[in-house]
Amino acid sequence: MKKYIITVFLLLAVFSALSAQSNRRRSANRPAAVRQTKEVKTDSVPSVPVALPVDSIKTDTAKVATPSMYVWKITPRLGERIFLPMDTATLDFHQSLLVDGLDVTMGYLGNVGSPLQSKIFFNRPDPSRFVFLDAMYHWRKNPEDKYFMNTKIPYSNVTYQTGGGGESSEHRLQTEVSINAGKKLNVGFDFDYVYSRGYYTSLSNKQMSYDFYASYIGDKYKMHAFLHNNNFNNIENGGITNSLYITNPNSDEIRQTEFRGNSLDIPIRMQHTWNKMRGRHLYVTNRYDLGNDEEEYMVNDTTKAWRKKENYVSPASVILTTHYTDQKRRFVSEFNQMDELYPYYTGINGDVVNGPKYSNNANDFMSYYSFKNTLALAMNEGFRKWTKFGLTAFAEYDMRKYSIPGALPGLHEREGENALTIGGVLSKEKGKYLKYRASGEFNILDGKDSKLEGEITTMLKIFGKDVSAKAHAYVKNISPSYFQKNFSTKYWNWTSENTDFSNTNRVFVGGEISFPELSFSKTRISGGVENIKNYIYYNSDRLVAQESGNVQVISLQLNQDLKAGVFHWDNQIVYQKTSNDKVIPLPDLSVYTNIYLLTKIAKVLTFQLGVDAHFHTKYYAPGYEPLTMQFYNQRNEEIGNFPIATAYVNLHLKYTRFYIMMYNLADGMGNGQSFSLYRYPVNPRMLKLGLSWRFNN
Repeated sequence: MKKYIITVFLLLAVFSALSAQSNRRRSANRPAAVRQTKEVKTDSVPSVPVALPVDSIKTDTAKVATPSMYVWKITPRLGERIFLPMDTATLDFHQSLLVDGLDVTMGYLGNVGSPLQSKIFFNRPDPSRFVFLDAMYHWRKNPEDKYFMNTKIPYSNVTYQTGGGGESSEHRLQTEVSINAGKKLNVGFDFDYVYSRGYYTSLSNKQMSYDFYASYIGDKYKMHAFLHNNNFNNIENGGITNSLYITNPNSDEIRQTEFRGNSLDIPIRMQHTWNKMRGRHLYVTNRYDLGNDEEEYMVNDTTKAWRKKENYVSPASVILTTHYTDQKRRFVSEFNQMDELYPYYTGINGDVVNGPKYSNNANDFMSYYSFKNTLALAMNEGFRKWTKFGLTAFAEYDMRKYSIPGALPGLHEREGENALTIGGVLSKEKGKYLKYRASGEFNILDGKDSKLEGEITTMLKIFGKDVSAKAHAYVKNISPSYFQKNFSTKYWNWTSENTDFSNTNRVFVGGEISFPELSFSKTRISGGVENIKNYIYYNSDRLVAQESGNVQVISLQLNQDLKAGVFHWDNQIVYQKTSNDKVIPLPDLSVYTNIYLLTKIAKVLTFQLGVDAHFHTKYYAPGYEPLTMQFYNQRNEEIGNFPIATAYVNLHLKYTRFYIMMYNLADGMGNGQSFSLYRYPVNPRMLKLGLSWRFNN
C-alpha cells in the first residue's frame, strides 16, 4: 500500500513542477525586443495584506503592496490561504514557550513535551480518529497548523529554552529555515527537539519532530506540500502516590517517611514504563484557476502583444488535495508491580476476564493510518460584479485502517473503514463591513457523521468608532472513533460489543465583540453555549463511558488590557459552568493576569519587566491515565485556588529576543495546591532562560 501512496505523491510532484512553468502566449508578428520588454512589465507579484489579520476569514489581497516577508496557514481540505502576522512579538516572549502560556489555564504533567489539556472547554480540539494522539496535539503539526512563508531573502530562526539543571533539566531547541527560488516557489524546513528530564522520578520526555514544506503561488496554479515526522518517547510514572508530599510535607504522615524535601524523592505509582509514538503526514494540495487571465492589446499600429488583465479574478478553480497520515503507539512496561495497579484483563464493565498471564512485561502496539483524497470545484467570489460570494462543492474519500493487540501475544486485530464525504462552502471574504462563511458536510456511506458550521463577521459604528463583532455556530453529529469502542492491552480490554455507543450530537452558538482600542484600554468579550448529547468521556474507573443525556456548557471570557505610560496590566478572565460536573468537570473561574513595565532603552532595546500568574478556582480536576493516554474524571480531590506565578524579564533587540524568568514563585506558599492535574504537581520553583535569534541574509 505504501508503494502506491509514494507513487501518487511522485506523480503530484511532477504535475506541480510541470504546472509551474508559465508559457505566455505571444503574437507571431511581435518583435523579440518588444517581447522581452513586455515580459518584464507584465510579471506580477502575489499581493498580500500589510495589516495582516489574525482571524480565520481569508483576506482580500487586491491592490495591496507586497511586504518583504509574509506567512499564512491553509485550510486542510481546500488549501485556502489564511494570512497571519509573523511571530515577532516583542511582548510576553516567555509565555510563548511555556505550556502554561498556551491558554488561560492548562492541565499537563509538569514537563515540557508532556500530555496536556486546556481547562477552557471551548478551546479543546475535537477527538481525533487516533485518540492516543489527542493528549499530544500541541507537539505534533497537522497541515492546518503549518506556517507557510514567502520571503525575498533567505530566512532562518533558532529558538532555545532551558530550565533547571542536573537530573531535572529541560531543554527545547526549535529551528526553521525558509528560502525562495524565484518569486513564486518557496521551500523550508522546521525542526523541534525536546529533552525534559523532569523534577519527579520517571517523568521524562524526549521528542523529535521535523517537517519539510514547499509552496508555489503562481498566477493560475497554487500548490502546498507538507511532510511531517514525529517521534515521541514519554516515560510514565502514573503521578505521585500522596498529595501531602506537595500540600503538607510537614505532616506526621510524611515525617515518618524518608522524604527530605527533594521532589525526586517523592514516591510515584509506576516506573520503567513508556509511551512511544511515531507518525507522519504526507500532504499536497493543488489549486488551478480556470479562465484566461491575459488579454491582447495593440503596441502600435502593426504590433500586438499579450498582457495580464488588471484586477483579474478567475471565474472558477479546481482543487485536488491528497493527505496520507499514519500513527503508531506502543505501550511498554517492565514494572513488576503493574498487575497491582491494573487487574488483569479488566473489561469495560469492570469484570475480570480470566486468562493466562503471558509475562510480567507489557508491550502493546496500536496503529492507525488514513489515505484521503479531496476533489473540489470552486466558483470564485468577485469574478463578476454581481458575484458577491464564493461557492465551493467537494467530495472527499477517506480510507482508514486500524490495528490493536489480539487475543494471543504477537497477534493483531485489524479493521478498516471508509468514508465518502460530500459538502460545500458558501463564503463572502471581501469587504470591510460584512464577511461570512457557511459550510456543510455529510458522510454518505454510513450517514453517521455530519457537520454544519457558520461564521459571520461585521463592523459596527459605536460613538463614531469601528467595533468588530463575530458570531459562530455549529451542529455536529460525530460517530465514536474505533479506539473509543475498541481497546486491547495486557491489562484492560473492551470491544464494540461492550461499547454500544451512539453518535455524539453537539450544538453550539457563540460570538465575540472587539471594542475600539483606546489610549489606555483594549477590550474583547467572547462567549458561547453548547449542548452535548451522548458525550463520550473517561469515568472515575478510568474507563471509557458515555453520558446518554444532555450536558450544557456555558462560557464567558473577558480580555481586558490596561495601560498608563510604561505601566501595563493585561487580563484574561473566563467564567465557565457545566450542568454535569461529573461528566465535564470545569473550574468556574480561570484567570491569567500580567502586570509589567514596558519601555525602550536607547530607543532600540525593548525592555519588559513583570509578574504574571495563571489561576483557577477549586474543582475536581481530571487525572491522566498512561495506559489509555486519556484524561479521566475523578472525585477524590479538588485542585485549585493556587497561582502558578512567574517573575520575568523580556528583552527584544532587532532580530533577537531573550527572556529570563523565575517559574512557580508561589511554590510552597498558601494552600500548597500547586497541582496541574490530579496526582501531577507542576514543577517546583526554577530558573528558566530562552533565546530566539532570527537571521535574514
